Amino acid sequence: MTEPLTLLELNLMVRNQLRKSFSDTWWVQAEISECKEHFSGHCYLELIQKKNESEAICAKARATIWGNVWNGLKPYFEEQTGTKLQAGQKILIEVSIEFHELYGYNLVIRSIDPTYTIGDLAQRRNEVIRQLTRDGVIDLNKELPWPVLPQRLAIVSSPSAAGYEDFMDQLHRNDYGLVFYTAFFQATMQGEPAEQSIISALDLIQESGIEFDAVVIIRGGGASADLSCFDRYGLCYYCAQYPLPILSGIGHDRDLSVLDQVSKVSVKTPTAAAEYLLSSLSQEAYRLDTNSNKFHQSVQTLMDAYKQQLSANSDRLRLHARERIHLADLLIERREAELKNQSRHLLLQKIQRVEMHYSNLLQRTNSSLQQFKHQSEMMDKTLAGFSPEILIKRGFSLTLHNGKIVKSVQDLSNGVEIVTRLRDGMVYSTINKTEQNND
Repeated sequence: MTEPLTLLELNLMVRNQLRKSFSDTWWVQAEISECKEHFSGHCYLELIQKKNESEAICAKARATIWGNVWNGLKPYFEEQTGTKLQAGQKILIEVSIEFHELYGYNLVIRSIDPTYTIGDLAQRRNEVIRQLTRDGVIDLNKELPWPVLPQRLAIVSSPSAAGYEDFMDQLHRNDYGLVFYTAFFQATMQGEPAEQSIISALDLIQESGIEFDAVVIIRGGGASADLSCFDRYGLCYYCAQYPLPILSGIGHDRDLSVLDQVSKVSVKTPTAAAEYLLSSLSQEAYRLDTNSNKFHQSVQTLMDAYKQQLSANSDRLRLHARERIHLADLLIERREAELKNQSRHLLLQKIQRVEMHYSNLLQRTNSSLQQFKHQSEMMDKTLAGFSPEILIKRGFSLTLHNGKIVKSVQDLSNGVEIVTRLRDGMVYSTINKTEQNND
């Protein structure tokens, strides 16, 4: 039996052998399970490898990025990937292998290839999008109609979120004088708790019983790692099926998040979300003002046309009455001439009888004249009583549709707009139901 070694001697032998066998650096693919930046300036990681299609770990190792390397590697990685080095990321690293007699096996990281991590993040995002597409929900929120007047808004954000105060200030102190009614639903907007916190806020919106027009999810800019929650399947699946249209303005500067892609409307920043809402409302307000002016002009034109028509009808009635009176006068004159001729003819034969008849005729003539005059006056009054202006003053009404007098229910149908002219104004109505008499 050989003389036994001390543990230190064994570890030193292992260290020396590793240095001889693994003197070069090696590129290694791994997943970060733990990442801690020490106050000394060094960064310590735990690396793992999982079995294919499984969460089971098949390999594990400690790794170190010394401070002099970490000071340059950290900003470069974050600039290229838009995210911090953190647990759950897959990385491609250049390492040297070390074995310390006291601390054991360790990988010393010399360099990191950021393109490998970028590809992994994009692959995860694309997989979430593919899964939402397979579930048939990715376009559901986009298919909801955007409200004509989006004034009642549920705001999901954090009171300390960058851009929240700017959004509220821009929305409520706008130059158009537009009024918005907002209700704030607080949520965590970054990190691991954000996904469930936002879902809980969306649940509270539905439970509030308030009929909101839309939901606005806002958060100012930040590192991609802080905003990674907006790429989570659970949150995006929930938002895609949400019954209210969602406007997202979560400050992604690089790429669209998955939440942006499932929301009804997505903009870059909270201020852009405020601008979108102001634009939507101001355009609709302008359209309503324009239609209102056109409506008033149409009503005024219609009123002027009816005034002209009533004036023309009144002139025709007066002319007709004058013609009837003139005809009556001619008839009376003709009758008088006939009577005079007859009287002269009979005067020579029966003067006494003629005188008696003449007296009777004069009486009848006077009576007839009075009667005709009375009839003429009654005609004038009767004709004047049929004037639309008089009838309306007496309490009757005049119903019009498309500028024409309505004479039968068969001229109308449900949904048609009618105008009813009364003594003191006009009434505008929409037909809900018609009934026809069986007479």
